[in-house]
Amino acid sequence: MKRWNFRAVILLPVIFAANATFAGTPPETAGQVLAKLNNLAPEQRQKTLVEKARSEGEVSFYSSLQAQQIDPFIRVFQKRYPFIKVNPYRVSGNRQVIKIQTEMNAGNHLFDVTNGSAEQASALKKIGAIDPYQSPQRQFFNIPNKDKEGYFTSLYVIPIVLGYNTNLVKRTDAPKTYEDLLQPKWKSNMFLDDESYEWFAVLLKQLGRDKGLQYMRNLAKQDLRLVRGRTAQSQLIAAGERPLAIALSGHTVLDLKARGAPIDQMILDPYFAQANKLMLARHAPHPYAAALFVDWALSEEGQSMITTFGRVVARKGVKQRFAELVEKEYLLIDVDFIGPILDQSGKEFSQTFLGR
Repeated sequence: MKRWNFRAVILLPVIFAANATFAGTPPETAGQVLAKLNNLAPEQRQKTLVEKARSEGEVSFYSSLQAQQIDPFIRVFQKRYPFIKVNPYRVSGNRQVIKIQTEMNAGNHLFDVTNGSAEQASALKKIGAIDPYQSPQRQFFNIPNKDKEGYFTSLYVIPIVLGYNTNLVKRTDAPKTYEDLLQPKWKSNMFLDDESYEWFAVLLKQLGRDKGLQYMRNLAKQDLRLVRGRTAQSQLIAAGERPLAIALSGHTVLDLKARGAPIDQMILDPYFAQANKLMLARHAPHPYAAALFVDWALSEEGQSMITTFGRVVARKGVKQRFAELVEKEYLLIDVDFIGPILDQSGKEFSQTFLGR
């Protein structure tokens, strides 16, 4: 998918807001409803939450988890809370924001909980689609894996690595720095995601704007093959389509490697990770079931389930499946970092690598 006009989406009229004005006082938002639980003692809070969630009976979850991961994740939740039916819908990237914005404009409040990248999370907050929720489980997450207001908590993080085909590249010959990618031997031999806006922004910040832009122009001359999706690129690397992919999800590379694929990873500096945030819908039709789902997803049980997919989690004390991804400290790209520069980064990335 190619880059969409973020500002145009934000400026679309939100029809339901206008309708609410004529209807009188608007109903409480999900965040306002759930904030009342904070006045209860922990045991009473949980009892009240479960009772009210039971009466709602369902929760809608828009998720960027891979299709084969959503179902087992939900099954563990429903084993603990069998009276809640989870209605999943897989949607990721910019399509997530567009879908939710379209539903808002039509006055349709269909989702309760969603998860997405810091880029998507920033956009959803700007269009008024999400609400703060201070889950008790947030105490086990440190900043920047949670914001002060309660809009975002990291469901997981994605360390970004260079991936290479081990049949085509020896580890001793694999690039060790970003500067190595400019070597003539790598021309026409690399993949890059066509929406690598966060990667682009991080390098510009670390290298300095002028030096960073010049580096990107030089890299663009390396005849990169731009492909949407880091998972797809990992599979193409494993299949030997090209020797290198510049920015892959570390857990995907190591999962393929563990299954015997000829692929491995190299950590380049700056080493960074993308935050994937769990969020509550502002107009969630099932706010209590939504809160119960969020609490569980951020709990030790929920986070431990996420690690079975190989994903890195931010909750303190949870054992990681791929510990090598957290042995080196990474810079977490959260909403505060990417939000103010999202539109500019997207434009400059497209100008540099897509020629538009």
